[in-house]
Amino acid sequence: MGKIIAICNQKGGVGKTTTCVNLASSLGILECKVLVIDTDPQSHASLSFGFNLTRLNNPALQNMDFVSVIKNNIKSTNSLNVDLLPFIEDINFFEKSPTISRFKKALQVVSKSYDYVLIDCVPFFVTKNLDILISSNSVIIPVQCDYFALEGLHKFLKTINHIQKNFNPSLEIEGFLLTMFDKRLNLSKSVFDFVNDNFTILVFKTIINRNSSISKAPNFGKTVIEYDISSKGATDYLLLANEIITNNTKDIIKKEIPKISEKEETKFNKKTFLTEENNNNSSLQVLKKLLNPIDDIEQVGHKVKGNPNNFSVLVGLHKSEIITKLGDYYKSFYGNVWIYKLKNKKIFKKKFLYLHFKNDVVDHIGTSWFLNDKFLSN
Repeated sequence: MGKIIAICNQKGGVGKTTTCVNLASSLGILECKVLVIDTDPQSHASLSFGFNLTRLNNPALQNMDFVSVIKNNIKSTNSLNVDLLPFIEDINFFEKSPTISRFKKALQVVSKSYDYVLIDCVPFFVTKNLDILISSNSVIIPVQCDYFALEGLHKFLKTINHIQKNFNPSLEIEGFLLTMFDKRLNLSKSVFDFVNDNFTILVFKTIINRNSSISKAPNFGKTVIEYDISSKGATDYLLLANEIITNNTKDIIKKEIPKISEKEETKFNKKTFLTEENNNNSSLQVLKKLLNPIDDIEQVGHKVKGNPNNFSVLVGLHKSEIITKLGDYYKSFYGNVWIYKLKNKKIFKKKFLYLHFKNDVVDHIGTSWFLNDKFLSN
């Protein structure tokens, strides 16, 4: 029977679906037979393989056992050795029977045809995720190397402990996976140090670096392996797949679920973490301002406070992340150049910040006192 791995974190935006599809594709390249199960109504895992959500091709399947339903709706993907069970909107796999969940029972049968079954969970904890973890052998927990990195993690670990004690004693943590790591940012390094200090052997040695190919691949209905196998993102996921295969072919002492207090978690949720860092670190201080929009960003006109000389921390961020941190762009008709008006009373500071994008990622920045056409070309 293949190993069933849930990829789960109740916090969204940590790279859960991205990890599921790219890890599956990497395992397939390494000659493992893989099934991906998409349980998220947004169907992002399905879209990443070029499929939309599925409607039952035969309404009578609703009255059949789940094994038949799953086998009749599994799709072959363009990724080598990878099959997909898309999200099926008109059937609920997670209605429990009095003794054992029908989903778990079906999964035990279907998994016999695969080396690994990867389950993409929803990004919030609901009964569905509980049933998935009860049915799984292990769980991969993606942790984004960014602010709010550990938000809600202590509660999630308590949930895993509860499942171990009451429903699934064999459930293990496959590993904490650090995602969206940017070696240029001290904040990423701080998250890396904190997670490794607290979870030690539970953290994968492989780190998923921030990479534009990873971000662009889903737009083409492809995994990063199919889109650009020579990219850093593809290399990272291939290394992760190899690490998982290696870990599962040797005897490893069962990993205990760690405990992290809510007090420790808040170091990454509030200003306390940044104030404990070196006050001379200008990049972190500017990032602190950027990440507190209520206090530091005026929504009217999208004016931004801060020292424009230190906005290099924005280089490498995706458009969606820029909008999250700074609000929408000040001018929209310059294509891949977004302009923000800076609010700073010091007369010699620049007033306009120019973000130059390449493939939807900040490639470089510029500043000027006046709006200047020479800053509008890449």
